[in-house]
Amino acid sequence: MKLFRFIWKSVILAGVFGVGFVIGREHSFEEEEAWELENEKKRQKEKENGSDDDEEGPCSSCSSAESKKAKAVENPADNEVVFEYEDPEANKVSLVGTFNNWNKDSDPMEKIDNVWKRTVMLPQGTHEYQFVINDTEWLSDPATENKVPNKYKGQNSVITIQ
Repeated sequence: MKLFRFIWKSVILAGVFGVGFVIGREHSFEEEEAWELENEKKRQKEKENGSDDDEEGPCSSCSSAESKKAKAVENPADNEVVFEYEDPEANKVSLVGTFNNWNKDSDPMEKIDNVWKRTVMLPQGTHEYQFVINDTEWLSDPATENKVPNKYKGQNSVITIQ
């Protein structure tokens, strides 16, 4: 009888948490849309005011970045940007950002002599990006000071193509 009660309670709890998860996901999509609208308004105001000041702060996910290096090198002639991230212990590194809809499968980086590299063509404008290490750790570029806060209380690296 105790086993039956335990199973019944487990089913009830799973149902309650399942519904909560679905409601929570719908809410998070609404928050994401509001966040994007708010950021777009800020960008438009900055353009109108001619201000390019970016908020800078410590990266909450960069605790292990001291032994790792990264950089983005821009070739202004053809908007070609080479992103590099040095981490000999990483098994997989991906480049994500506004230019690929934050999809970690879109731009996998290639490991060459313990340096992960990816060359992408970026249109003119300002682009936010991060590196995804081993499909789990999202990390802003430790080699750049150009960062903006993101909605996850972390930092996104920023590159501007003119």
